[in-house]
Amino acid sequence: MGKLTRERIAALDEYGEDALFERILSGQTVRSIVLGDNIGWRAFYSWLKQAEGREERYKAVLEQASHAIAARAVDTAQAATPDMVNVARLQVDTDKWYAAKLNPIYDTRAKEVSVTLRVEDLHAQAAALISAEVESEVIDSADYEEVEQRGDEEA
Repeated sequence: MGKLTRERIAALDEYGEDALFERILSGQTVRSIVLGDNIGWRAFYSWLKQAEGREERYKAVLEQASHAIAARAVDTAQAATPDMVNVARLQVDTDKWYAAKLNPIYDTRAKEVSVTLRVEDLHAQAAALISAEVESEVIDSADYEEVEQRGDEEA
């Protein structure tokens, strides 16, 4: 780890985990924090790994931040005026995408389900079912005795 990275990690430690996570919870992106505060990604991820449990707390903060981002999307959509609809739509779509990345409950994309069946598979399953049915209908000769059938005139 270089001198610059250590200095940036020290600056993050001085700033404090709670203060940094609070900024993320308020809806500020990690990218804007890392780039805006001149921290750098390497220093940020090294800082996350330094304290035990910090990465797990960070992931929990991101998941909680998704709610603020989704709320921001709703606020943007409701505040849109006819002359800024296209800009608002782009902002809402971006916030929806970002919220979905942070928390899967906001993923509104249609899930694709693909099922592949081969006719041979269906024939094999049908044959297995029929053979099982036929085997259960076969009567064992020890289970019955033969009775001679009388004709109608003897009765």
